[in-house]
Amino acid sequence: MYPWLRKEWLNLLEVARAGRLGHAWLLLGDEGLGKEQLADALAQRHLCQQHVDDQACGHCHACQLFSKGNHPDLGRIGVEGKSIGIDPVREICRRLGESAQLGRGKVVIIEGAERMTEAAANALLKTLEEPAGDSLILLLASQSSRLLPTILSRCNKHLCPIPPESVTLRWLEEQGISATQSQVRLCRGAPLRVRQYLEEGGDAQRRELLSSLCRLPEDPSRLAALASSINGDLERHLQWLQLLLADALKVQAGCPAAQLNMPDLADPVGELARQCSTERLLDAQQGLLAIREHCQPGLLTNPMIHLHQWLCRWL
Repeated sequence: MYPWLRKEWLNLLEVARAGRLGHAWLLLGDEGLGKEQLADALAQRHLCQQHVDDQACGHCHACQLFSKGNHPDLGRIGVEGKSIGIDPVREICRRLGESAQLGRGKVVIIEGAERMTEAAANALLKTLEEPAGDSLILLLASQSSRLLPTILSRCNKHLCPIPPESVTLRWLEEQGISATQSQVRLCRGAPLRVRQYLEEGGDAQRRELLSSLCRLPEDPSRLAALASSINGDLERHLQWLQLLLADALKVQAGCPAAQLNMPDLADPVGELARQCSTERLLDAQQGLLAIREHCQPGLLTNPMIHLHQWLCRWL
């Protein structure tokens, strides 16, 4: 168990020991916190044939099947794709209605539950209201606002908080990864997101993307390529753009480089602050918020159209 999740696991285990676990849980928290570990621990405990101190034993037939990813009474919808349609949800609901093959109940885990389309969420509602047998439904989400109120009202909820920066930096160091406080904040403090960011060369990608935006007025022909680059990882790239604009506004307000979100880009940020009025920067920020709203998971929209419009206004 990741160190920042140990307390969360003990809290959930205490609820389970008291017999108050219920049949549906929503595990909330930023991507990159490892909520999947909590869901797996709850699922394995529910399916284990021989508890040890009320936790999964790790040795019985059910636990062995679970560790190999072959447990017949466990259903999972992963994070592949931009949305979760009705068909996979109907399938896991059908499986929940069948008898447990190993006699210890059934478990369903839905990762990125906020990606469910409205039809998929409605298909899940009846099962949440009347789960079959000894069922446990675990939904993982990073933004509860994107879930239907009817889904929220039928689930117990547990929020996984962002760990202190010192915990994240210490854990990364133990993994052999050198990170700065600024890089942790760029990734909104989620340890696994920081690790992925650094291992994939995120710093270089960020500098190139934001430099391309700053140079766009000098070479408007690059607009289509820049829009495509932003769309490649829309959620993360929109955040970078928002931080760039926020830093330019900080410079205009007289903040020193040490207080910037991205101090390694102090020079281009300073140039941006000199070239753009405060009104233009604020308008650009509002435009990014609108793009984020229009392009939520599960919505049938083309982000490229909104990105092109935003970049044209930027010019």
